[in-house]
Order: sequence, then structure tokens, then C-alpha cells
Amino acid sequence: MTTGLRYWAALFGILSILSTIQLVVMPHLAHAESAAGIAIERELSAIRDLMRESQAAYKAGDHERALRLARQAYLDHFELVEIPLRVADPNFTFAMEVKFAEWRQLIQKGAPADEIQRLLLELDDGLVEVERVIGGPGLAAPAFVSVASFTILFREGIEAILVIAALLGYLGVHQPTLRRPLWIGVALAIPASIATWLLLVVVLRLLPIGRELLEIAMSFLAVLLMISISMWLLRRLDTRRWLEYLRAHTWEAIATGKASAVALLGFIAIYREGAETAVLYQSLILMARRLELWVGLGMVAGAMVLLLLGWAIIGLGTRLPLRLFLSAAVLVIMLLSVAILGHAVWELQMIGYLPVTVIELPRLHRGVSDVLGLHPTRQVVLAQLILTATYAVAWMWAGWTWYGARRVRSTVHLSNS
Repeated sequence: MTTGLRYWAALFGILSILSTIQLVVMPHLAHAESAAGIAIERELSAIRDLMRESQAAYKAGDHERALRLARQAYLDHFELVEIPLRVADPNFTFAMEVKFAEWRQLIQKGAPADEIQRLLLELDDGLVEVERVIGGPGLAAPAFVSVASFTILFREGIEAILVIAALLGYLGVHQPTLRRPLWIGVALAIPASIATWLLLVVVLRLLPIGRELLEIAMSFLAVLLMISISMWLLRRLDTRRWLEYLRAHTWEAIATGKASAVALLGFIAIYREGAETAVLYQSLILMARRLELWVGLGMVAGAMVLLLLGWAIIGLGTRLPLRLFLSAAVLVIMLLSVAILGHAVWELQMIGYLPVTVIELPRLHRGVSDVLGLHPTRQVVLAQLILTATYAVAWMWAGWTWYGARRVRSTVHLSNS
């Protein structure tokens, strides 16, 4: 069997294993959405409808009807949800009862409509958490989180593999004795990356700043990283240009001929990707609460595929369809950054740093809309639309640039021939 065939056979084997795992896990998850889960979703939907009707009545001056609808939301619907919720999380159940009581009190006091609207947004957040606790996340939300987790590790890992492959290729021809220091630097970067992630978790818990502000800061940092990664990838979807970029940096690093310089290059090449990965995963975990298992599954799948690709690229010298891989990775990273941006803007609204303008959104499963950052305010949607439009323009520009470069190469080839 040729090298290429061995590689594709192995890749098919790993993907088959992952598909088998998915087929075993997904039916169990689907079974969890039983009749009780569907009933809970129906009750929560009724509560949200009553919240909207009550707020509309309050703004129209009919405070008596607004109060009656608020009581109905609690007595006729939330009390039914409260039974399984109390078993799963009694403290959270009590917190939700307090929110419903505050809602009724604000109506009775004749509070400003904006104040009641803010409380209702917090209450709606609580209903989303209820769905996470007892309603099940559905299938789309775990699938999206798994794909996002896989893509983060795959994108960062494939770049590191290509850098190491370029370095090893150059060293193999010019200075084979420096291969060992390179591997030492690579090996040291892996625990350093893991330590960075753990340190990040500890620092976020110990800093004397509100948890909400820390999560918002991490979210915006992750969005900036993802924008940078996406634009960088779009400029290098042409494989030739990317490999030329790698070779240039390889030459600069190895020109000294020192083992320490080569080891440092290997360390930096891996640690740079590892540090970015730590920040991105921290933001993903903050966003995907109660879906941590699916984040882990995506990481495991990404690690398995990267091991295979590393073996194929470095060990066997196989050429891969990098443009296809990177195009898929950049799309997922763009979508993930839009979702995280939506959550960051929403959290700023929840702590009072941004105004709140509620709008109607298409009805989706709450687990899906929550993971995608689709919160029902004009500010969230506007921020996500702006970022999406920016990505669309960048993608079209990258495609036009790639097409123009390809035409130039074709013209040069024809003129030479």
C-alpha cells in the first residue's frame, strides 16, 4: 500500500470510530428528551409569552392585568417546572422564586417599565438555565459546541504541525544534528501551554474583580483573537503563499546554527498556538455551561485527528488538501466569534453598561440560541450583524485576491511556455 493510501485509510478509520461514538451517544441524548422534557419546554414557552403580554399591558397602563399575568406565569406554569427543578438544584429554584416575586413587587410599586424589562431579561436568562438543568440541551447545541471545540484545537494544531514540518525539512537537508533540540523545544511547549490554561483559570477566580466583568473581558479577548486568526487564515488560503511564509521564518531562525536557537524556535512555534488555544477554550467553556462533556469530546477528536495528520505530514511526508481544511476551520471560527460576541454584549447589558432594546427573534430551541449568542436585544443582533458583514467582506476580498493571483500565475506559465 502506498504512503498516501495508508494515510487516507488511517484517516477513514479514525473518522469511522468517531462516527460510531456519535451514533452510540446521540440516541441516548435524544432519549433524554422524553415527554417530561417536552412538557417542561412547553411550560417555559408559556411563561415567556406571559412575560411579554404582561410587559405590554404594563406599558399600556393596565397594571392590574400586568400583575394578573405575572401571577399566572408563576402559579400556572413555573410551579409545574419547579417540582423537578427543586430536586436538581434547590438553591437555583429559590433564586428563581425570588425573581418572580420581585417582578410582581415592581408592578405593584409602579416601577419604571425599563426597570421591569431588565428584570424580565434576567428572568429569561434564568429560564434558559432551567432548560439546561432539567430540559436537556437538545442535539444541535452539543453538536455545535463539539465542532467548535474540535476546530479550535485543529486550527491551532495544524499550524504548529506545518511549522514543525517545515523546520524538520530544512534541518534534514542542512543540519540534521539540530533536529533533537527542535523536538526538545516542542516537548517543553506542550506542558507550558497546559500550565498557561490552568493559570488562566486560577487567575480568573482570584482576581478581585466581579466574575461577570472577567468573563466579558475574556470573551472580548477571544473575539479579537478569532478575528485575527480568521483574517490571517484568509490571507493564506493559498497554500503556496503559506508555505513560502513558513520557509522564510524557518530560514531566519536556523541561520544562527545554534541548538538553543532552534530549541527556542520549536518552543515558541508550539507555545504561541497553545497560549491562543488556552484563551479560546476558556471562553468556549464559559459560554457552553453544562456542555463541558461535549467540549471534551471535541478536544479528544481534535487531538486524535492531529496525531494522524502529524504522522502523515511529518512522518510520511504526505501532501494534504490544506486549502479545504483551512476554509472549513475559518468558517467555524468566524461563527464561534460571532456567538461569543453576542454573549459579551448581552452580559454588558445585564450588568447595566449598555442600554437594552428588546426585539422579537425567530423561535429556536433555547439551547441552540444560547450557544449561538442570539439574545433578544437590538444591541446584540446589531453587533453580530456588523461582525458577520465584516467577515463576509473579508472573505470576498480573499477570494478575489486568490483568483487574481491564480490568473497571474497562469499568465506567467503560458508566457514561459
